[in-house]
Amino acid sequence: MEDGPRFAPLIREIVQDLVRRKRVDPDQIYVAGCSNGGYMSLEMTVAYPDLFAASVPICGVVEPLSGEGPPLITDEELAKIQTPTWLVTSLDDDTVPPETNTIHAHDLIPGSLITLYDHVVWNGYQFPGHWSWIYVARNDPSSNGTHIWQWMARRRR
Repeated sequence: MEDGPRFAPLIREIVQDLVRRKRVDPDQIYVAGCSNGGYMSLEMTVAYPDLFAASVPICGVVEPLSGEGPPLITDEELAKIQTPTWLVTSLDDDTVPPETNTIHAHDLIPGSLITLYDHVVWNGYQFPGHWSWIYVARNDPSSNGTHIWQWMARRRR
């Protein structure tokens, strides 16, 4: 995560290269990630506010997991995010504390959506709280009857 700002330009170049070489609609590029990838989803929308049509950070990291040092993404940066954002986490995540990360980011990102689960339970089995990506992978989060993958697909840059 400390290298996020260094990797962001490389990721942007990969995206731009794919747009140049393949039939990719530049107005329908989405970023999603889990944990460290959730952090990177936020970092990419901060660094390149016009690149993505939507962002889905899952149990994304905003504050250093050690609890010490400056935030990985500042409150000012979070408040400037204009990319439509839907955050997902489980309240029992003991790897990435939801309150100081996902919930905090949601409170600052204008118009963001958030889905908070109490636990990660699927098909009767309880997974570790950090595994909230299970819900996103199965298109479970919904808002006003629209599930997360359909919401994302409807976003255009």
